[in-house]
Amino acid sequence: MLHLVIAQHLTGDDDPDLWDVVTTTLLAHAEAAAADTREEVYAQVGCCHHWISPHHPIRWTADGGFAWPFGYEKTTTGWSYRALPAFTWSEFLKWTGQAWEPGRTGKRCLVFRVAIPARTARHQQAAIHTIWTPRSPGSREKVVQLNGFRKQEGVWSLTASEAIQPRR
Repeated sequence: MLHLVIAQHLTGDDDPDLWDVVTTTLLAHAEAAAADTREEVYAQVGCCHHWISPHHPIRWTADGGFAWPFGYEKTTTGWSYRALPAFTWSEFLKWTGQAWEPGRTGKRCLVFRVAIPARTARHQQAAIHTIWTPRSPGSREKVVQLNGFRKQEGVWSLTASEAIQPRR
């Protein structure tokens, strides 16, 4: 069931069924990773209104193709198409070992950041961007995970997933 602190932010343009499937699926992956660490684990789940355009030539080609699930930002050398998606809003949840509860992050913790696009009620697919910060559990690396969800016969499901090493 979609966590109430997240559900309170959704508008008529957001598909609550997608948000429920995404958070249930991806937070279950985070729970499994949390089992292998002694550090506190948090999830930051948020909504992004400013993705790279779905009509942009840069696309994620998995499972028939998705919009490139990254943000974009102006840097000193030009535009970056590998920027973190910027949140319009987000909520923090803390993994207690049994459940996800609202909570703010502390020092020396791992954060599983989940960016879900806005206006999902209009679409039959959604690309979700996740990253662990400051690093992935059990690793020294920051791994970006792209997750593709499709709505088929009225039901959302995860149909593609790919790990991408961030640029250094």
